[in-house]
Amino acid sequence: MAMRTASPWWASLILWVGLLFIFLGERLLSTLSSARVIFTGVGLVAVIGIFLARAWTWSATKGARKRIERTFLVSHLFTVLALVLYALTTSWGPESLQSPKAQGALTVLWAIMIAASVIPTIFAEIALGTALRDKFDVQTQDDREESAVDYFRTRDLSWSGLALAFALALMMVTCRVAKERNVQKDVSYFKTSAAGESTQNIVRSFTEPVRVHMFFPPNNEVTEQVKSYFEQLQDSTGKVELTVHDRLADAELAAKYKVTKDGVIVLAKGTGDKEKTATHEIPESELKDADKMRRSASLRTLDSKINSALLKIAREKRKVYLTVGHGEANDPESIPSELRGRIDSKTTKLKQRLGELNYEVKELGLIDLAKDVPDDATVVLVLAPTSPFQDAEWAALDRYLQKGGRLMVALDPKSSPELGALQGRLGVKMVPGHLTDDVAYLPQRGSPADKRIAITTQFSAHAATTALSRAVDKGLVLIDAGALEDAPFTDAKNAAKKTFTIRSMDSSWLDLNENFSYDAAGGEKKQKWNIAAAIEGPKVGDKDGFRAVVFSDIDLFVDIAIGNAMGQRALVMISGPLLDDTIKWLGGEEVYSGEIVSEEDKAIEHTKNEDAVWFLLTVIGVPLIVLGLGLGGTLYARRRRAATKTEVTP
Repeated sequence: MAMRTASPWWASLILWVGLLFIFLGERLLSTLSSARVIFTGVGLVAVIGIFLARAWTWSATKGARKRIERTFLVSHLFTVLALVLYALTTSWGPESLQSPKAQGALTVLWAIMIAASVIPTIFAEIALGTALRDKFDVQTQDDREESAVDYFRTRDLSWSGLALAFALALMMVTCRVAKERNVQKDVSYFKTSAAGESTQNIVRSFTEPVRVHMFFPPNNEVTEQVKSYFEQLQDSTGKVELTVHDRLADAELAAKYKVTKDGVIVLAKGTGDKEKTATHEIPESELKDADKMRRSASLRTLDSKINSALLKIAREKRKVYLTVGHGEANDPESIPSELRGRIDSKTTKLKQRLGELNYEVKELGLIDLAKDVPDDATVVLVLAPTSPFQDAEWAALDRYLQKGGRLMVALDPKSSPELGALQGRLGVKMVPGHLTDDVAYLPQRGSPADKRIAITTQFSAHAATTALSRAVDKGLVLIDAGALEDAPFTDAKNAAKKTFTIRSMDSSWLDLNENFSYDAAGGEKKQKWNIAAAIEGPKVGDKDGFRAVVFSDIDLFVDIAIGNAMGQRALVMISGPLLDDTIKWLGGEEVYSGEIVSEEDKAIEHTKNEDAVWFLLTVIGVPLIVLGLGLGGTLYARRRRAATKTEVTP
């Protein structure tokens, strides 16, 4: 028989809606006095009205119905008392209760009372259901009607809801106490980075051992961490001579390498006048404070720093020229005024990384480029010019390649797509359209524009993509990228060797009408599109031919602002390993390619809505799951016991 109660199921719903109106009036609309009064007033009328209705149904019934109504009445009474306590925390409350401690205690108390009254009501309504409970019914019932009210099941579920409410209350009290005590504990992951493949390759390329002098204080945790890094590098290469020095005891050696403080690592190669040295410093503050050392990135990114230091003693500093004057990403001042609002790119991190790779960064302007590329240029970078190059400039770059030059060109749908005379030399050209993907993309704002943030895992086994092809996660983000396609070579007999090193996923297409939707009828096609190409020219006599890399996405190499849940923002370059391998291949140093190990924490990005969802899932979702499993197990056990009793009943 269906359950029947004196009050309808929608009575509780009205009370909950009333509480929602009070929340909206007091929290979201508190600055709008008229709206606050309306919403809060309507909410109070609903809550008090349902409370009085429950009192009437309780007094007008008897038996099992009366006990059900008593359960609801007690729960609603605590709801009303909670609202009274909340009122005491507002400006309506007495002045004696406006102190921070009193406000904090009352806030926790009314929140606990709300949870302890609303959650049991929800569980009771779930137990009773909605059948035969669509109106108020306070008529005297017979025994059969009383037996239809499963009071004991309702009571047990209400107690379970109260247990969940008290569990949440414990968490609220714990959070409040933690806030007042201001106690913090760093439980973050810490590990000194190991020597990566690239670092090991650099050391192996030396014809003689590299001497590592560590000027560190004895019996120090940081000393042991750094020492273990070099011991691992020593074991893997056999070309490291490691010594640890007390700066004061070995004053003569410290003076030779101009070491004036602890925490200095000196890397030396060669002897006498041919000796080359490079240094790296660990902040003294981290030597004295182990907790600060663990929070810092100095040891987490040690391999990257030592890798850069080793490159300084591996060879002389080289020069990389960046073209300017055409609205390039590295020269935002020259971007045409009509495009400045649409294009806002900077290359701070790219230039910083080039310096770490032991390159001197110089600019190559219109006047110089129109003549010829300087003879001391190891690599030339052309980064998404928004204004087309002059024919004389393309011709100068073409002559540079014919002499065995090294060139990297990054184009973009928002920039000029032209390659001039280089198109026939390199055998590639830019395809119109914006790369879009409705399957492999990175959701950011929940809008169709997110489809332009495509993800790809399609990399060739080329030296210019060594790190990408070997990465465990194997993913590269393409932000509003374009695509490349084959173009006929100018000299087909002496054509260069061309390899497309990066491709998109086969779910991507080039959005031609810019509506973020796939339109096959409009000529759009889903396939793997070419994102990067590495081209190697034929030999010039006994010398190696030119090397060039062309990309269809400048956002791989510009500064990207990354934020975390604490509101902290930092500039990063999303394709650091790709830049490293590209520059090393262009410079003929692919033997140095490989992974650079970093144990630095990766930023976890969430929007504010995502943070709220994760908070609710953690605080409410997990206890509900645990409670649900417990209730499920209890109900299953009861049904088994009931079935067993039925079977043995004669």
